[in-house]
Amino acid sequence: MPNPIKEIGGESFPGHFVVHDSTGASVVIEPVDKTLKIYDNPLGVMANSPTFDWHVTNLRNYVNLTTTNVPPIEMSGIKLSQFGQGSGMRGIPGDFTPPSRFVRAVAFSQSAEKLATAEETVPQVFHIMNAFDIPVGAAREKHGDEVHYDYTVWTSASDLKNMRWAYKTYSDQSIRSVDVRKALNAAGDRIRIIEMDSLQPIEDVSTKFK
Repeated sequence: MPNPIKEIGGESFPGHFVVHDSTGASVVIEPVDKTLKIYDNPLGVMANSPTFDWHVTNLRNYVNLTTTNVPPIEMSGIKLSQFGQGSGMRGIPGDFTPPSRFVRAVAFSQSAEKLATAEETVPQVFHIMNAFDIPVGAAREKHGDEVHYDYTVWTSASDLKNMRWAYKTYSDQSIRSVDVRKALNAAGDRIRIIEMDSLQPIEDVSTKFK
């Protein structure tokens, strides 16, 4: 386990870390039994519990998933067809647990269309990440009389080639971006803070007729 961290009450943080570079290569780094395990990560995704190798093994439970709708079948002269779109992904787990999030992350990232530019890809990434949003109230834990809510505070996307970082927050779904090179130049030799908190603007288009 890592050393205790005073900012979280002196507890040890069982961190799971993913590292990507601009070529698309990725590794996962995890502290396990007082050693650091490093895994090649060709899938490019991770979840925080349990270990990465467990998640990869668990994917074998979902080898039936496909982006293509399943064809109709006939049983004793009766034709049975799917109810609608998405039948190939029937059975994909939808809860908020790390194993389920890992399966969804692999399924959606692997099925995403490869787009030509970062400007097109960043909004696509946020569409994919919408599948992992936890709204306040959907995941809660009781500690005596207190209720603690787990929810998605912020979501981000990194453009590693162009050194840009984009994010949105729970209170504001507008996508904002930081050009890392520009920000470093502007900050100079000082530690500066970019405030993330803001309120979602809602535009009234009631009379904006064409």
